[in-house]
Amino acid sequence: MTTSGGTATGVSAWALGLLILLPVPMLGSLAAGGAMVAAYGSLSRQGPLAKANAATARRWGAGFLLVSTALLVLQLALSVPRLFGTPEPVGFLPLGIPIVLYVLVCVVHLVVVVRGTLQARRGEVVRLPFVRRAA
Repeated sequence: MTTSGGTATGVSAWALGLLILLPVPMLGSLAAGGAMVAAYGSLSRQGPLAKANAATARRWGAGFLLVSTALLVLQLALSVPRLFGTPEPVGFLPLGIPIVLYVLVCVVHLVVVVRGTLQARRGEVVRLPFVRRAA
């Protein structure tokens, strides 16, 4: 995507992270992470700013995809055996920790994606939060 000045900024790589808002449970996180990773290929040929922002979006999307998928698989691994075992009255939190962490990761992802989209739209190079820049 280009700004009004005609310079490609890579904003679309970040905007694809908003697919997390799809109304289909858990499909949104897979679509958002996968789309952010896939966008790098075409955006990397549109100039240095677009390439830098698309690369950052790809790193964030891949990390988000890995963490969210791992939490969903862990929740599934903890829940399925209970379906076939003896139902013991247990509270939500011991077994629901992965799903609570998944929701937290999705909220953080949404905040980072909105921030990255706005920065890229202004023509700035997006830096990942929580990551120290290599010297």
